[in-house]
Amino acid sequence: QAGALLTGLGGPAGFGTGVLEYNDDGSSAEIDMRTAFPNGLEYFGQRFNSFYVNNNGSITFGGPTGSYTPQPFPLQGNRMVAAFWGDVDTRSGGRPAQNGVYWDVRPGRIVITWHNVGHYAQHDDHQNTFQIVIESSALLDLDHIWRVEFRYARCEWTTGDASGGQGGFGGTPAQAGFDAGDGHIARTLPGSGSSAILNLCRDSNVGQPGLWLFNVHNGMPDVDVAPAQT
Repeated sequence: QAGALLTGLGGPAGFGTGVLEYNDDGSSAEIDMRTAFPNGLEYFGQRFNSFYVNNNGSITFGGPTGSYTPQPFPLQGNRMVAAFWGDVDTRSGGRPAQNGVYWDVRPGRIVITWHNVGHYAQHDDHQNTFQIVIESSALLDLDHIWRVEFRYARCEWTTGDASGGQGGFGGTPAQAGFDAGDGHIARTLPGSGSSAILNLCRDSNVGQPGLWLFNVHNGMPDVDVAPAQT
């Protein structure tokens, strides 16, 4: 199965007991990560003890982010890890079969899942399923070396109606990657901002379709640095 999801984590769908209420452009309350990482995690020069789950396909550190139309990285704002930053809309309901956004925090690992989610405005004819997995390194169990997995199991839409999309496509498509929030440093996954982002389900950087893995050393994933603006 492409991008086989981690499951068996409890809750109604097996993806954890933390769940976002049905919403459009909403976010979770602050989620303490110290059960997973007692010393927090360093990310782009700052150490964090908590994170926020954003309905629109990302997690952020320092505060929630409700932006629904993805802007090209690098950005000014909250530090972000985005698996599929697009205009997710779960107001049609249907959990646990669809429109579930869940999280699970346990020692050494955090899993956030968007399960069969539709797009704005309340369209469920196309759905996406993906995960962000954050875990300690298998080689060195140290909080300054950690790993992010993006897992993609269903990729059927790229764009919400309010982002210029029609029928889930066109306009400003979703993007994925890492952003430092400083306007200069980011890492963007292939296909971001184009219809090719749907290929995240079948491509990989580790040879397993739908799985993308990045190591984070001293708060820095494998990133690109944009030239300074003059």
